[in-house]
Amino acid sequence: MKKAIVIGATSGLGREIALNLQREGWAVGVAGRRVELLDGFDVYERIDVTSEYALEGVERLAEKLGGVDLFVNVAGVGFQNPTLDPKVEKHTFDVNGYGFMRMVGWAYNYFKRTNQPGHIAVISSIAGTKPLGTAAAYSATKRMQSHYITALSQLARMEHLNIHFTDIRPGFAATDILNPNKHYPMMMSKEYAGRLATRAILKKKRVAIIDWKFAILTLFWSLIPRCIWERLTFVKN
Repeated sequence: MKKAIVIGATSGLGREIALNLQREGWAVGVAGRRVELLDGFDVYERIDVTSEYALEGVERLAEKLGGVDLFVNVAGVGFQNPTLDPKVEKHTFDVNGYGFMRMVGWAYNYFKRTNQPGHIAVISSIAGTKPLGTAAAYSATKRMQSHYITALSQLARMEHLNIHFTDIRPGFAATDILNPNKHYPMMMSKEYAGRLATRAILKKKRVAIIDWKFAILTLFWSLIPRCIWERLTFVKN
């Protein structure tokens, strides 16, 4: 039986992906800060990715599972912060930057030391393709996440490791990370986005934008020169 760890499975896309993998016959170990929300899973650990004890928690989770074939990092935060409140910016970098690198770095080194094929999937964002003015830290950290696993993919080839990487870039999905008091265009349900994300992971896609509407949107974004993008004051998140 294939075994997967999903970090950030208390709600949203993380929980959907974990449940979908279970339905596909995977043994799944899940983690999150709020263990009371990890009902429905037999193997779990309370893990705050910024905690000094986070890596110990992941090690315990891997031991409980008896191994890992797939590691999925979904843990993340996102805020609109046009005032650039330094506490909000720091928290975003702590979770999406430092916490992300610790989790993904653990997975890379796990597959390296066990000398087995592995698959690392991460949930980044379409905000990593073009920065959004009201969410500078969020956009920057999501860009970093995509670059980080690209660098690790290159490193794995240099070290002759059989590790595959998947970068899932969702558009707006109805999860806890979005402000419920704001309107977001082309909003997807978390169930729909979760199914597409799981499908992309199982197919081992290198990059997957969720869904097709956002794939078209980001294609147009990529064609806009920076000097013009910076003047598009209607671009909000």
